[in-house]
Amino acid sequence: MRNNKLIQLGIDLSKGTTGNYSTEEANDKLRESLNKLMGSEDGRFNAKAFRKNKLEIFEILEEVIDARVEEGLKEQFEEFVDYRSVKFGDKLSFLPETDELFEVAEIAGGTNNLNRQRITYGRPYQISTGWEGVKIYEELERFLAGYIDWVKLVDKVERSFKREITEKIFTAIKAAYNALSAPYRYGGAWNADQFDTLVAHVEALSGLKPMVIGTRKAVRKAIPEFISEKMKDERNQDGYFKTIDGITFGIIPQAHKIGTTEFAIDDDFLLVLPNGDEKIVKFVMEGEALIEDGEGKTNADDSKEYSVRKKFGIGVEKTAKYGVYILE
Repeated sequence: MRNNKLIQLGIDLSKGTTGNYSTEEANDKLRESLNKLMGSEDGRFNAKAFRKNKLEIFEILEEVIDARVEEGLKEQFEEFVDYRSVKFGDKLSFLPETDELFEVAEIAGGTNNLNRQRITYGRPYQISTGWEGVKIYEELERFLAGYIDWVKLVDKVERSFKREITEKIFTAIKAAYNALSAPYRYGGAWNADQFDTLVAHVEALSGLKPMVIGTRKAVRKAIPEFISEKMKDERNQDGYFKTIDGITFGIIPQAHKIGTTEFAIDDDFLLVLPNGDEKIVKFVMEGEALIEDGEGKTNADDSKEYSVRKKFGIGVEKTAKYGVYILE
């Protein structure tokens, strides 16, 4: 039977909207409820209760993981990632935008001598999706003793998927902006005139006032020509100039590459995006997270195994209206 209240509690935790509970109290509540389903609310694991409620437990964890990963991605990449979710087997088609405009012709009064025109759009394309997953295990004794903290386990799985997706999103962005050419790509030390020229080209192409995003270290390199005392104070508080020549700057949260202390996102580029309009990255999540255990398999060390899998794909809009400033 679907435990909607418990699922909603896990989702609320991911959004930071836990109502009358503090985050720690909400975590404790979720942990307590899961332990009850597992028959270990008294601190002693009940294998029969776990076996009886296993599918419900996995369903709760699957939905919580989905919600936490989705919320985390939207928060980190809201400005330039178009996040879509489809059912297993469904394919989502994207239609590339076109810069083509209608030609306006001069005509004599009282006539209608105009050639018909039709905008030519690109071919629809789809984002290929594939399975990504992790397999985790616990020693049998720890499992039977009820030492597995499922809330912390879900948190680590969620963070692991987010880190992997972050790397893939950045790899796609880097491949896309490396393919850009002048006047939508400029490389060199920070120069206000060159920046204004790049912004003007993106604005002329899109018809929208751009915004600029990069890592904190990258946006700190952007310095306006004229700085007031108030701007100095604001920069000291924010760590960077949030507005330069009327253009808004924002930060892409940094992350580590998996298993290292190396940053996943380069600190040498600024993306110039049509404000609030251009989502240059297409991210498609197909279906829900799936949790499976290794029941029926005998490991030499009697350990218990669990695999968590998600199916997703990432692509970049080839006709996107954006620019990049590579800081050298």
